[in-house]
Amino acid sequence: MYWLFLSVFLYAINNILWKIFVKDEQPLRIINRRAIFTVFIAFSAVWFTHVDLVAFITNPKALFVLLASLFGTAGLVMMVTFLKEGSLVRMGYYSLMGSFIAAGYTYLFRETPISQKVILGTVLIIIGYLVFLFNEKRQVKTEPALLSQHLLLGGMTLCFSLSLLIQWESLKRFPPLAIISTQEITVLVATFIALLIVKPTKTQTATQLRTISKTAIMAIAIFAGIFVGTIGLKQVNPFLASITGISVPVLTVFAASFVFRDKLNLFHIFSLLLMIIGGLALL
Repeated sequence: MYWLFLSVFLYAINNILWKIFVKDEQPLRIINRRAIFTVFIAFSAVWFTHVDLVAFITNPKALFVLLASLFGTAGLVMMVTFLKEGSLVRMGYYSLMGSFIAAGYTYLFRETPISQKVILGTVLIIIGYLVFLFNEKRQVKTEPALLSQHLLLGGMTLCFSLSLLIQWESLKRFPPLAIISTQEITVLVATFIALLIVKPTKTQTATQLRTISKTAIMAIAIFAGIFVGTIGLKQVNPFLASITGISVPVLTVFAASFVFRDKLNLFHIFSLLLMIIGGLALL
């Protein structure tokens, strides 16, 4: 669980870095450029730890890892597409739905034993998360969602959930770095192909040249988050990984209050306290 908590913290840091470094750039280009760095970091880690990629690639079950990576990449593209005009609050409810999908697979299909502390921790985290979403909805006026937005969110939730579940099963036979390398290569190739269709403007290209070092910093943060999150997923189960992951937006708001001096209210504090207590109950 400690690895999962560290992963949540690192994802929140990545969100802050995204807000600091990224302003008018094309999201697809940013993801592609960041993937170049994460692929380099992944292969450097593979070389340093002597992971046998040849044995991994020649294993027929490695195709499931590729499938998980394709689902994850599709989910990422749908999420970025939705966030151009959609509400973070609305996406938050779909993220919660993803946790219930993971719960169904973990405790119903796989028949993983469930303890009282898991029930207690889960209830507290969900209540804290709902308080957070209620507060955000109260502060931000949201427009009625279009059918296309619900389709994007539904597809995103399904893709992320399938990716998480397949990765969990794959971690039983493959090293984490092999799975992470496959995932980052898939993101790099997919975004490169997409950029051949949606080309950036000259202004965007100029901006990209000035932000290579910033992208490298973002890549280090997100790779660290992915790595420790994968280690945590290997040690626990998909539901616990998913339910702890929904605390990322809450931590991001608190981090933003320190970095950007954004104001917090009692709802923010109450939701974070509930989620912290819930997280401690899961230990």
